[in-house]
Amino acid sequence: MSHFVHNTLSGLKKLLDNNNRMKTISHEGEVGIVSCSFNAPIQTTEIEMFERENNIKLPEDYKAFLTLHNGARIYELIDEDDFNIGGGLHLFSLDEVKEAQELELMEGLGLPIGHLLGDCYLILDTEKLKVGDPNYLNILEFTELASPNLNFEIFLDRYIISQGVVFWSWPIYTAENYYRTR
Repeated sequence: MSHFVHNTLSGLKKLLDNNNRMKTISHEGEVGIVSCSFNAPIQTTEIEMFERENNIKLPEDYKAFLTLHNGARIYELIDEDDFNIGGGLHLFSLDEVKEAQELELMEGLGLPIGHLLGDCYLILDTEKLKVGDPNYLNILEFTELASPNLNFEIFLDRYIISQGVVFWSWPIYTAENYYRTR
């Protein structure tokens, strides 16, 4: 399997201005300004040490991301006063992954690798990883764990293509219920 994490992130970076910002379009034509920031890469040896310490084999696409950027913040909202007001996707560094593992909320759910939209976590399902299930990524929203049937790189690619919109919930909205749910 080839990993396109590098291509996805390179494409995003081409759209950013000199301050790592860009305009996005969201639901119903709403235009906003977002910022993106990327941590320095991590060495493969550090990833291997993390895997040994945690008795886990990280998926190859996620490791490809870490060797490019040991964490990132993608599509954080900027207000009219040029102030960062949050939101977006915070992909954790491996040190932040370790910290998030300690949260009581995460007990038994897998490996938290990111925080999403202020109230969700991206979680690697370690049981699915052990059996080779390619759809190993879960989303924890409040206390509800859901599987969007994706791996890391497909999730990241779709998140970037959708400009930070909650694309995984689109199938539940139909012409019959869309207007009642706004």
